[in-house]
Amino acid sequence: PAVTGRLLTRLREGAPQDQRLASLTDREREVLGLISDGLTNREIGERLFLAEKTVKNYVSGLLAKLGMQRRTQAAVYGADVRRN
Repeated sequence: PAVTGRLLTRLREGAPQDQRLASLTDREREVLGLISDGLTNREIGERLFLAEKTVKNYVSGLLAKLGMQRRTQAAVYGADVRRN
């Protein structure tokens, strides 16, 4: 939880030069952070009190906004944002 909190802060405040990140909603950023933590859609849904299908919709949306095709790409991107 502490790591996720730091990532969410970084995702919200950091890297304003990255327009892809700026295009995400707060919820999409939250989902991205949890993807970066290695959680499955089911685990994310349990954590955020959402249906697994709702999480899938968020993942699809954030992948499209980030110009990515795979969840692993988003996980790496989120981890990079966390580090920088």
